[in-house]
Amino acid sequence: MDLCARARDWSEIQERMLVPLYEAVYERLEVGPATRLLGLRCGAGLALLLAAGKGAEVTGVDAASPERLALARERLLPDARRGANGGIFGGTGTHGGGRDGRGVRGGRAARAEEGGPSGAPDPDGAPDPSGAPNPHGDSGRSRSGRTRARAAVELVAGSPGDASGAEAAAYTLVTVFEPIGCLAGDSEGLGELLADALPLATRGAAVVLAGWGPPERCATSSVLRVATKLADPLRSARSWRPARRDDLEEVAQRAGLKPDGSGRVACPFGYADIDSAVRGLLSTGLFDAAIAATDAKQVDKELTEALHPYRRPDGPVWMPNVFRYLVARVP
Repeated sequence: MDLCARARDWSEIQERMLVPLYEAVYERLEVGPATRLLGLRCGAGLALLLAAGKGAEVTGVDAASPERLALARERLLPDARRGANGGIFGGTGTHGGGRDGRGVRGGRAARAEEGGPSGAPDPDGAPDPSGAPNPHGDSGRSRSGRTRARAAVELVAGSPGDASGAEAAAYTLVTVFEPIGCLAGDSEGLGELLADALPLATRGAAVVLAGWGPPERCATSSVLRVATKLADPLRSARSWRPARRDDLEEVAQRAGLKPDGSGRVACPFGYADIDSAVRGLLSTGLFDAAIAATDAKQVDKELTEALHPYRRPDGPVWMPNVFRYLVARVP
């Protein structure tokens, strides 16, 4: 399994499917220059990019996928350079927020201010889900001619406490946009992650959790059942299961958070063709147990067959889905 290729498929094909979810949350919480956001399991950083484009100061944390985090660095810290010790250092127009003053903390964090991210979406134009550079160039000016303030960015391959600004304990928004509720046990580890992050947030800070909607409103659920069927020989604890109504509320309760509203967002999965759909869905990691139980070719074959009902006559694949989010507050 080529983890770098899979991470690239995630960032180029699959990650953008959740942009409506990110935007709905940011609009509801009025994310902007006053926001200090901590993104847990940030992956390739598209949600961070959109928040930074609104002026928020963002910190992304992901210890599970260094390949995805490397792509987040490309998007959010294009001028960063890697030092001899493996740390990430700011390039022109960046400076570090780490304890050693060089832009890293323990060789794991990268931070930039004022000069980046150069690929942040233009607040006066449509955000580019691919993370492409701003069409107005790097001058920092929007279509209206206003000079845009660039937000601070930090990426951490570790735990929330490894962030250079952790001592300030001033995050106003904590997000976990990786959806739960489609695999048995997929919320495991989330409680521990939140326990590390919540002491760094201000009292009353918003914490956002995301999950799959009900199976009858998620066309992709029928495709995910392929993973369960093929993984059965291993009796995998990570096999598909239908989302439950209170999945997010249970996580919030265990973390000691106070629910403060929820919402549902339509996030259709649209692909140019069957091949793109297969690559995008495999990049989620939801079929890993099936691949381990059989082989990649078998999973590709079964997945392709499961996708055919959603293929349009002219070739594209379209699967309507609904995702849930919960807003909770730090007591």
